[in-house]
Amino acid sequence: MSSNRILALVLLLLAVLAATWQRARAVERLPPDFDEVIYLPIAYRYAGMLSGGQWSEVAGYRENFEHPPLVKLLFASELLAAGTPEPDWKTVRVGRPIPEPARPTFRLTRWLSGVTGILQVALTGLVHPVGALLLAFDSYHAKYTSQAYLEGVPGLFAILAVLAFERARRGHAVPGRESPFRDGPLALSGVLLGLAAAGKYPYAMVVGLAFLPFLVREGRARGRVWAAFALPALATFLLAQPALWPNPPVRLWESLTFHWHYSRGEHVVRSALPWYQPLYHLTHATPTQWHAGVFATGATQWVLLPLAVIGARATLRQRPVWAAWAGVGLVFLVLWPTKWAQYLLLVLPPLSVCAGMGVSTLYGLVGPGARRPG
Repeated sequence: MSSNRILALVLLLLAVLAATWQRARAVERLPPDFDEVIYLPIAYRYAGMLSGGQWSEVAGYRENFEHPPLVKLLFASELLAAGTPEPDWKTVRVGRPIPEPARPTFRLTRWLSGVTGILQVALTGLVHPVGALLLAFDSYHAKYTSQAYLEGVPGLFAILAVLAFERARRGHAVPGRESPFRDGPLALSGVLLGLAAAGKYPYAMVVGLAFLPFLVREGRARGRVWAAFALPALATFLLAQPALWPNPPVRLWESLTFHWHYSRGEHVVRSALPWYQPLYHLTHATPTQWHAGVFATGATQWVLLPLAVIGARATLRQRPVWAAWAGVGLVFLVLWPTKWAQYLLLVLPPLSVCAGMGVSTLYGLVGPGARRPG
């Protein structure tokens, strides 16, 4: 085994260990957050429906309808399987310590997010181990994959969809192939993108737009290519989104237009966050200020964006799908009127890969014989 490969494996192991340690610390120490006190009571309502096999009621439930129910159903399944009693929500205060009777609920559901966050770091490390190390310590990624938020599950499916899409694209370099894509990995990528959409819409939107230029440019035999990708994506999304079952077109339109109206509603307007707020978040580790003593460092925010800019060219050349994801994600964050900090997780994995490539680029400049880890 080459020394570069050994170094890559060591860095990947360190990244996974660091991600596990940081998220375990955050799961236990973070106070209840705004969205947690919305999603967890809903999870208990779903748990009651699941226990009675009342799928028609699951499909008809309208609370928090703007977000697909997949992650909330996963929370509900955990709570139901563990028999965790519902806490008195009147005793749970945002930003205050978790009351002891409520700890089992928060610990159980937060660890679902935590595990998906750790897996995101591990999968990112397969692309670039230095990027995984940056993602492991990123305070935004650590925070929102250590709470009972919706970010961890669709973020994991998004990364898996990108990896499957990359594997599918390897077919375009094989002479004589009727299709430039391998059908199996392409269909798998569609299934994973459908699951990402069933977790939270923007993850599938951003990644799907990142795929689009490759599908258009390389999609000879277009009908076959689009069918192999789009049909599994759509079928999976509909099967995993029971809130749409009664009337898919109408329900989907209602759900999507809510976000458009919300982005122009009183809450967003009153917050008056500027268009560049995502760029501010990318360069300021505010979770370390919100939650003193929880996160190991905020230093990754100082270097992530500059390193990503340095590594953008190398990423575009070596892992173009990840470069497209980073670019589309940044444009989306800047243009979309809702600027909440958790939206940053749409773009942190590809930016971490670009930043890792930036480290490799700098290493190559100072060491003529250097090579990218892995």
